[in-house]
Amino acid sequence: MREARRLVLLRRQSLIAEVARKQALRALAEALEAEARGAALAARSQHLVAASAARVGLTNGAALGQRAGFTAGLAQLAANASDSARDAVRQREWQAEALTRAETRARRLAEMTADACTALAAAQDRREAARQMPLARKLQRPGQD
Repeated sequence: MREARRLVLLRRQSLIAEVARKQALRALAEALEAEARGAALAARSQHLVAASAARVGLTNGAALGQRAGFTAGLAQLAANASDSARDAVRQREWQAEALTRAETRARRLAEMTADACTALAAAQDRREAARQMPLARKLQRPGQD
């Protein structure tokens, strides 16, 4: 029966679409976490750069060189964290679009499955009605040809 095969196929596709939707949702959550981590790291690094500014008082050349190296390292870390946060924003946007596509496909497949169920029920009803129809008189009389 064609309708039953179509229904089975649509149910399989719906199952696959649901798995894809869950994966997209998980990827979106991971992208949001990465975005938050990158932004927090950039903010902390920038705060540390500001806090490591030269202090009032006497200092020697070695201490000044160490402080400058530390500040440069923190500034680089802050720049890398900012780049990472921007990348995470792009990834989040892409994952949100992927989730929207997966949800749309799952919804469309659910509608198609409902239509296939209706078509299968109608075909079964037609078959049952055809089975219960009385036979033509010619077919009911035995042995007359």
